[in-house]
Amino acid sequence: MGIHAFIVPIRDLDTNAVLPGIEINDCGHKIGLNGVDNGALRFRSVRIPRDNLLNRFGDVSRDGKYTSSLPTINKRFAATLGELVGGRVGIAYSSVGILKVSVTIAVRYALLRQQFGPPKKPEISVLDYQSHQHKLMPMLASSYAFHFATLYLVDNYSEMKKTNDEDVIADVHVLSSGLKAYITSYTAKSISVCRESCGGHGYAAVNRFGAMRNDHDIFQTFEGDNTVLLQQVAGDLLKQYQEKFKGGTLSATWNYLRDSMGTYLSQPNPVTSRWEGEDHLRDPNFQLDAFRYRSSRLLHSVAARLQKHSKTLGGFGAWNRCLNHLLTLAESHIESVILAKFIEAVKRCPDEKTRELLKLVCDLYALDRIWKDIGTYRNVDYVAPNKAKAIHKLADYLSYQVRLVAQELIDAFDLPDLIVRAPIGMQSEAYAQYTQHVGF
Repeated sequence: MGIHAFIVPIRDLDTNAVLPGIEINDCGHKIGLNGVDNGALRFRSVRIPRDNLLNRFGDVSRDGKYTSSLPTINKRFAATLGELVGGRVGIAYSSVGILKVSVTIAVRYALLRQQFGPPKKPEISVLDYQSHQHKLMPMLASSYAFHFATLYLVDNYSEMKKTNDEDVIADVHVLSSGLKAYITSYTAKSISVCRESCGGHGYAAVNRFGAMRNDHDIFQTFEGDNTVLLQQVAGDLLKQYQEKFKGGTLSATWNYLRDSMGTYLSQPNPVTSRWEGEDHLRDPNFQLDAFRYRSSRLLHSVAARLQKHSKTLGGFGAWNRCLNHLLTLAESHIESVILAKFIEAVKRCPDEKTRELLKLVCDLYALDRIWKDIGTYRNVDYVAPNKAKAIHKLADYLSYQVRLVAQELIDAFDLPDLIVRAPIGMQSEAYAQYTQHVGF
């Protein structure tokens, strides 16, 4: 039969009293998100009327016969599973919104705050310091990258709801798991970086970093613990890997493995591994190939390790022995999806100037991520030492270029002051509003 959902009444509709056999307890005060009331239920011999069955996909007759419009247990499970995906889609999308607010506050403050400067010259904005650009500009680029990735996720989720196609449901389930885990983990770390970037003012409750950090923290746990969700992604990748060598068809999001896996099984090109020109490094084909090469390499190597260890440790022991490797694989794959959707969004942009600006931001996102995992590329000679140095140098330069348009990029989020609600992050008169708030 598979999973079948139902509704259980817990209170009397007239008196609001708890119904017989039901016990309700409050979970107590939480670190954050206390606008959501969490509790626990205990049921003791509670009868559920047949009318309370949720019968979109199946029904139970009075004589106990089960019928369904979906022919197999797998299809019924997939359809029911699809109803659970919406929570993860919403969390990923909301987490991007919180990241945008955090980056908006930090960048606006950094543009206004002046500190030190050349001798006998005016002080400069703290965002003019390379160290501050290094903190915030890749984060700003990631906000844009996540924006386009979650739009893609929402579109796929909408298609899933319309069609109830088994393959689409499975694809969206894994994609939502990966994006939810990756984005919420990134945002949680970024809120703290944004807070630190605003100095003591960032510690003031009125500037919201503390509340956002506490409210968002649970995003990493509810609707699926992030570590568990990444394992789902890794497991699906291994399934797709097996399908490739069986001659099967890969799902839409994963189909790049068909080509990049073949590339991985050959040695890196000794010529292109040394190319260090800016045009080459900013070529989206190079960037996406690099991301996908890393994912394919990780997939092939972890599959070999699992096969080896399963002979002595069994399936569970082998999985646990390779767990960190599997988590890295899942994150790498999700980064490949994010970059692919960002590149597609840049190409689709109809306005030339806007497209050039988005291309700049996309290049920073890609090269910053490559540099942060440069050891992986160096270990397999995918990137030669001179090319690694060029990537680092260009990423710093792109951070500077993005800094020059940071105000415009932040304003393009179109977040009204009512949403930002931090005096140091308002669109105008930030210092005046803040000093008035603290009593000056």
